[in-house]
Amino acid sequence: MGADDTEAAHAYYPRLNQLLGLDSAEAARLKTAFTVTESFWRGVNEYLEAHEGNLGLPTAYALGHRYVGLPQSQALIRAGDRAKLPDFFDSFGLTPGSQLVPSDLERLLDSWIGTVPTPVSNNLANLWRRGSARERICGIASVELAHWDGTRRSGSASSRPRNGINLTLVLRKTFGGRTAELSFVTTPRGAVDGRVLRVMSAEGQPEVGVVPAPGGRLRPMPGSKLDPESLTGALVEVEDPADGSILKRRPRRVVVLRRDELVGAWTEVERIQLMEDFVVLVADDDRLVSMVSDVVATHGSVDGQYGGPHDTKRESIRGLPNGWVMLENVRLHSVPKDAKDLDLQPLIPLTTAHMAFARGLKLPGRIRKWSSLEPPEIRAAVAEAELITVKLWELGDDRTLLDQWQEHAQALVAPLKGQDFADGDYEVELYADDDKEPLSASTLRLRSGDSPDLMSWEACERLNYELDTNGMGALSAVQATGHSEVLVDGVNTIGASDRDPGSQSLPGRPRWTTRSRESSVPPPPIVLGTADPTSCVMTGRHRIALPTFMGKAEGKVINGTCVQCGLQKTYPAKPRRQRAAARPGAPQTPLTIVAPAAKPTDVSWDSCLDALVHVGGGAMPALERIATQAEGSSLFVDEFVRTLEVLGHIDVSRDSRLQPEAWEGNPAYLAQIPSGEFLLAGVWSAADRKQLGNLVAAEGGSLTERRSVGDHITSWFVHGLTVREAEATASRMDAVYVVGDAADLMMRVLPTLGVLQQNLPSAAIPEYRSAEIFDLTTASWRPIPGLAVSGAYRLSQSFRKAHIWVDESGAVKRQGRLATVQLVKHLAARAAGHPLTAYLPDSSTFLVPLGADLPALYGRALTLCSGHPPAISPRQRVVAYREVPPKVAQHMQHLLSN
Repeated sequence: MGADDTEAAHAYYPRLNQLLGLDSAEAARLKTAFTVTESFWRGVNEYLEAHEGNLGLPTAYALGHRYVGLPQSQALIRAGDRAKLPDFFDSFGLTPGSQLVPSDLERLLDSWIGTVPTPVSNNLANLWRRGSARERICGIASVELAHWDGTRRSGSASSRPRNGINLTLVLRKTFGGRTAELSFVTTPRGAVDGRVLRVMSAEGQPEVGVVPAPGGRLRPMPGSKLDPESLTGALVEVEDPADGSILKRRPRRVVVLRRDELVGAWTEVERIQLMEDFVVLVADDDRLVSMVSDVVATHGSVDGQYGGPHDTKRESIRGLPNGWVMLENVRLHSVPKDAKDLDLQPLIPLTTAHMAFARGLKLPGRIRKWSSLEPPEIRAAVAEAELITVKLWELGDDRTLLDQWQEHAQALVAPLKGQDFADGDYEVELYADDDKEPLSASTLRLRSGDSPDLMSWEACERLNYELDTNGMGALSAVQATGHSEVLVDGVNTIGASDRDPGSQSLPGRPRWTTRSRESSVPPPPIVLGTADPTSCVMTGRHRIALPTFMGKAEGKVINGTCVQCGLQKTYPAKPRRQRAAARPGAPQTPLTIVAPAAKPTDVSWDSCLDALVHVGGGAMPALERIATQAEGSSLFVDEFVRTLEVLGHIDVSRDSRLQPEAWEGNPAYLAQIPSGEFLLAGVWSAADRKQLGNLVAAEGGSLTERRSVGDHITSWFVHGLTVREAEATASRMDAVYVVGDAADLMMRVLPTLGVLQQNLPSAAIPEYRSAEIFDLTTASWRPIPGLAVSGAYRLSQSFRKAHIWVDESGAVKRQGRLATVQLVKHLAARAAGHPLTAYLPDSSTFLVPLGADLPALYGRALTLCSGHPPAISPRQRVVAYREVPPKVAQHMQHLLSN
């Protein structure tokens, strides 16, 4: 819609009246009643949200012109041009899911649309050239960017980003401090089905085992050990499995990483953005570190500065590359204008205003939403503004203003945690100075277990542990067949086994060494390349390549590119006049910031569990996206999954290698434990627990929450009721079930370890670089030349480890049984006649070595004795199952010994 001979560009109603053929009276009625269309468009958005974006993403949002802006948002950019917007985002290094102010996108869109030939349709190019619709086009592009997950059009000219390889960083909390894990993600041109990448820059060109990552990317398999110095300082080249071309990462002296919830790690991006948290890696050059620190101190804040293992000037973090400095949680509040050094380019935002939601717990799905238990912060910045206003509206039947923040500042942060916002949809608007229309507006969706994702619940598979139809039923849940007569669903055991329950005494102390000891020397990480001593990363001197001069400047600027690191430097096509020096004593505009340097708060396990109650089930990536926001490492995800499984909150389906591939939240159960109390297991929302507490209190009982020392998750118990009273209480609720003597019933249907071993699939011993055997005396791994005897082995392959149990026959035939690291240890102990168990009768504690947790239903049966997850003692190197009665302990010993 643009200006013509009769109407101005913004004349929406006259054109609509003409299109509909309305007379003046009808036109007046239409304009008066047009405000009701807002609820129609909101209903369209809500319909798409209810289907979790599977029918399309909600994009009917007005940035300016509150009512007429809604239909305009759907008409200006057609479907073909919307599909090309990811090319635009990628060409300028814009971050998926970021929320940019539309006015800041105008100059970027102008440059993109103005290329020859134009990448958009003639219709959009003409609208842009006329200028009248630019504001609305930028608003649409801003909404599309906020919903973009990084996926690019198949076959587009920009299907490969400028950086085919991006660094990733995970910061883990360990018992000895913190550890940094550096890795990478790649963006291949085609499908991401490939299992390996060949590292062309590494000696011997080894292959990397990879797994798909969201956004059409690939990443190394969990546990891959890569040399951090070569990742940051060397030219890394890998072969694209789609077409055999080479993906590269050029080293840089300043690397900016942004938190990527899809990958669960800090991921390298082109540039920093205002008011978002970043990690910055800086080559350890005193001058460069000082420049970066000055920029951050002047224009933002930082939580801390750290070095590698050999750094004597700073606190060190294991895993950081030597020769590099890490600045953690860097946040810029304004745009640095005096950062002239080329290495500082990543610290100069492309935009001058920004509003974003930061931190909190982001829920999985195509629709952006956060947990109402861990809501985000609202962050806003407008360069050179004198007044910033942020308004929070509740979107219900009426649009209600809930809160407003206003400061005479250029930046502000508004934390939402602790304000008890209910589940629902909210709109956040950013205003600068006296503007009547918002610079930016965004929808904030808050959800919890009280508002489950019905589409996800409906789509996920119904899982059970079927013990009579599946030989591995005690280790892996399967899709419910309806034919099994002996199965476990959550904490509920259905059917009975004709096996002898059996009983066997346990040693009163561990047979393995429990003293702390030095761990074996880990294998060296794989070096991905060698740093060039003459490169700009090492010398600090860039080599700028300029385009060939053809006798006449073709634009206002000339772009040069460093041939080694790829950084771009812009020069004026014509020499600029020297600016007059500022007069002494001239007034300077002070930078005012109302942005508390809030320390990052860890997302709690309880909030993660509530998020799983909202989602209901599905493939493992959905669960991983939640768990990695508490901690980003693959080890943590594994611990989180196994803990929720043994507590009976989720059932887990595993592949032939016993690696998790799908999960489902269990029904809400009240499971009776040996003390007579009832444990709440399965999917319990906060509203359901509140209702249960009221009903239990009416019966004379109580609902309490308890968390023992070292527990990461809260356990809830009902006490003071009999089984009959508990059943009567549960009958007054929707889909709540009671299980009496839950641990004893489950123990009676579990197969012995020998039966389980027979059903594990046999496979040829895979190729490996080195091998270790599990020593039952020390409960630790030790190197071994080859697989010549029976035992549990850990095989180091190119970029992963495989765990295999080999019996006497398998050692001759070169065959074994692939399983989890915990299970192969117990198989080896059973074969030796010395199970890795002990029992302390005084405290009713069942012990196994650290790293040998009981798998799946075996661990669940013992956990149901106390209702608390197994306790871990790193000092004593044991895992302790608490409050286990002697009878149950002896039965478990029988299962593990026979």
